[in-house]
Amino acid sequence: MIRRGIQRAFNLAIRRRDRWQHDVEEEIKLHLSLRAEQLMAEGAAPNDALAEAVRRFGPLAESRARMLDAARYREHRMQRTEYFAQLQQDLSFAFRTLRRQKAWALITVFTLALGIGATTAVFSVVSSLILHAIAYPNADRIVVVQQMPTQGNNTGLHIQITPSTPIVNGWRSRTRAFEELEPYRSVGLLLKTNDDPLPVNATEILPSFLSFTGSRAIVGRMFSAQGIETKAQVALLSEGLWRERYGSAANIAGKTITLGDSLYTIVGVLPADLRLPIIGRDRVDVWLPLDLRNSNLGVNVIGRLRPGATIPAATQELNAIAAEVEAASSAKSPFVTLIRRPAELMDFHDSLIMLAGAVALVLLVACANVAHLFMARATTRERELAVRAALGASQGRLFRQLLTESLVLALAGAIGGVALGWFGLKAIIALRPPQMPQLESIRLDSTTLAIALGAGVLSGVVFGVIGAFQARRSPQDVLKAGALSTSHSRGQGMLRSALVVSEMALTAALVIGATLLVRTVVNLQRANLGFEPKNLYWVSISLPEKPFATAASRAAFYNEFVARFRTTPHVRELAFTSNPPGTRSFAVGTFEIQGEAPTSTGSGTSFVDNNNIDENYLKTMRIPIVEGTFFTDTSRAANQVLVNAGFAHSHWPPGGSLGKRVRVAYRGEGDWSTIVGVAADAQTTGAGIISTAPYLYSPIRTPARQTTIMVRTDATVDLAGPVRTLVKSIDPSVRTPKVESTEAFIERTIAKPRFTMSLLTTFTLLGLTLAAVGLYGVMAYSVAQRTREIGIRMALGASQRTIANSVLRRGVMLAGLGAAIGLAGAFYGTRLIATLLYGVAPIDAVSFATGAIVLIVTAVVACVVPTRRALAVDPIRAIRAD
Repeated sequence: MIRRGIQRAFNLAIRRRDRWQHDVEEEIKLHLSLRAEQLMAEGAAPNDALAEAVRRFGPLAESRARMLDAARYREHRMQRTEYFAQLQQDLSFAFRTLRRQKAWALITVFTLALGIGATTAVFSVVSSLILHAIAYPNADRIVVVQQMPTQGNNTGLHIQITPSTPIVNGWRSRTRAFEELEPYRSVGLLLKTNDDPLPVNATEILPSFLSFTGSRAIVGRMFSAQGIETKAQVALLSEGLWRERYGSAANIAGKTITLGDSLYTIVGVLPADLRLPIIGRDRVDVWLPLDLRNSNLGVNVIGRLRPGATIPAATQELNAIAAEVEAASSAKSPFVTLIRRPAELMDFHDSLIMLAGAVALVLLVACANVAHLFMARATTRERELAVRAALGASQGRLFRQLLTESLVLALAGAIGGVALGWFGLKAIIALRPPQMPQLESIRLDSTTLAIALGAGVLSGVVFGVIGAFQARRSPQDVLKAGALSTSHSRGQGMLRSALVVSEMALTAALVIGATLLVRTVVNLQRANLGFEPKNLYWVSISLPEKPFATAASRAAFYNEFVARFRTTPHVRELAFTSNPPGTRSFAVGTFEIQGEAPTSTGSGTSFVDNNNIDENYLKTMRIPIVEGTFFTDTSRAANQVLVNAGFAHSHWPPGGSLGKRVRVAYRGEGDWSTIVGVAADAQTTGAGIISTAPYLYSPIRTPARQTTIMVRTDATVDLAGPVRTLVKSIDPSVRTPKVESTEAFIERTIAKPRFTMSLLTTFTLLGLTLAAVGLYGVMAYSVAQRTREIGIRMALGASQRTIANSVLRRGVMLAGLGAAIGLAGAFYGTRLIATLLYGVAPIDAVSFATGAIVLIVTAVVACVVPTRRALAVDPIRAIRAD
């Protein structure tokens, strides 16, 4: 059965087509009759005159079709003209109406702009770093291929292994899940100059890497596969290094540079937008050929999946190929394949997702607020719309007018939101910590603009429907209500209350999340690191290879440096270490304790922290020995080690670890070490990284070319100048050492969580403000609706305290209900940010109580003005209002 509305539409189309055909037939008949009359006047018989008129007119079917097309075109043009005329009329009326209600319109636009602006700023970051992480062809199929230990990684870090070249060659030759697999290897080199050697980031790639990334050389050419076969010493410069160091010289190809101790010929320049797939990695300065024939290398691998291929299937295939390669070499690898999207490798991926969720909540709060504003306005316009309907305006005409007004406001809010988002994005980039260089290149892209404008249009449609829904009452009912009274249905009141409750619930989740992050940052700042970072520095020295090839030459340099550096003012203690604060090195294999069966924490392939230190290290760092002694024999035969207290106490009673033997066995082999002492736990990699996994201290036996000297001073000083002067006076060929402050490093470790906390707190305050405004609007509207009731109650003897309590009670009830719902949602939602927390549980009573208290206090503040208005009601005027 055809519904009436659809039947009317079909009838309208049929009637219009019949009318066109009738008009065309009448036009043809008129033309033929006039021509026949003319011929008869010239003496032709009637039948002959009509036949001649038809003949001169031409084919009737073709003429009739052309005339119908012309009629149809004319009709469509008239409809289009009428539509645009009505649209212009609607827009003109909308602007006149909004101009009369400037305050309401500005509040609505600003509220929506705040929500869209916050969303635009954060989504720009999400779009650039997650949705469009790399600008390679078919980026949706780009993955990074790594390896990971089979089990037992208890370091607190996500550690991946670069596959060996034999495995990579096997993958490249046998894979069916990938279109291409491109290996690359990053190395740090020194570019020899007339001044100090310039440290550069070099990356070794294959010639096919450019086509894989969709790039090409902007100067010169790419090196060739034949060059790799012949081990040609060629290099390509990055555009940045080419412009900064060589002044964009057009004849750069053919010139030579010295990297380390080798001479390379420059063959071209690659564009600056060619980046590695690891987001946040330092820019590449020099590109070199990669020789996969060297089986001792570990390389990074990036691949493009074939259409339809899945990551699990590709992982299974690469594991099988790796097993075949290992079987051929009789070497069992303890690693398995790990395939991930490039965006997943970003170190603050979880924080960014959390912020995106937070701004989504802010946008919902803003939309709920605007919806309430539209509902209140629609209620005040019921009489106007009823009069227009009584004068003949159809429901469709009224709906179109309300929809036009809401679209105008929503688009204005979207445009304002984009502007606010642009400024917000600039603020995020300007305030970002140096540890987040990824944010430097963030821009407002077309995807974000489309989403912002789409959100505006969608909001306009929704708000227009809300307004039309509010104005659906019959004109007779509205006009009978009286000119001085305002209609208010129970359903409308419940809907407004529901909107406020939803705003409060969403804001509760934001407040709790922000409180958890604030407490996390406070805990990080107050954390007991286990060592004293104040007035502690480290000096990293890198000796050239040729002059310091022997251990004796290296020992002579370090002995002279230490002896002379001790005389520097304020220097009190010096110690050698292989791992300064902020760095970690690992022994890879199975951690075993002699005489014990492997445990769940020690079985499988794992990473075990180790650090080579001298006799002054623990004293310089202020790390006490809680059990046993320091090394009594530093020889390799004795193989003594110290372990951390967290590991020792998790395996043995106090003192029980001394004399026990441990080892890290790789493929079943490894030397046993004897525990002679237990050092206190020290978070040398930064606050927040705590683990009961083993940390092994071993004695430094042979000085390395690259080593670190810890320096304890008695005051805050600048050691860079004295260190540079001292090193150059000993040997001018040594690269300028790097001097770092441990206090500055510790401050940097909490820079990212502090920045995330600041952003979330800002969005929380924004959401809280919008929720408070929404509650204020509901309470103010409720008081206005109850003016007559309040007046009667006051006339009957109700006290001001009773009236105030009734207003406050309703506001607090709405806030309390919203807080309860929000707390319940946060109970599950906070588990999503568990990895971002330190020293506080996701289900933290203090944070949850803080969220509830903040909402209740906000509700009380929002109800102050409506309460004062209720107390100011004049009973006599209120009773006479109708």
